[in-house]
Amino acid sequence: MSLDAAARRRYVRQLLLGEIGESGQVRLLASGFRGTAEGDADAFAVAADYLERAGCFGDSEGIEVCIPRTNEVMRFAGNAALMEPAALVLGAYSAVEYLKEVLGIAPASEVPTDLSLS
Repeated sequence: MSLDAAARRRYVRQLLLGEIGESGQVRLLASGFRGTAEGDADAFAVAADYLERAGCFGDSEGIEVCIPRTNEVMRFAGNAALMEPAALVLGAYSAVEYLKEVLGIAPASEVPTDLSLS
């Protein structure tokens, strides 16, 4: 599969990155993702948004994106007032880890337990 002109325009920034390039973008466009049943819904929404923008598609048969559970998001947040920003950060982290794995850069890793917003 090669990219058509519309895809080249849409993903031009990613095509310029040595870690992605055309072959990586083709892999991203072919990769489906799904969340874990236990994962935090807000963090998954953020991850899904980033992954769709990168060219991946949501699919119940796709590769599972490792999304932290709500209690892990709360631990990272440190208090209820920081839950939304914590979900944003952890969702973005989860998306990056998924992309690294799809691109063959490194295996996806879970969020380190020693990180916190507070």
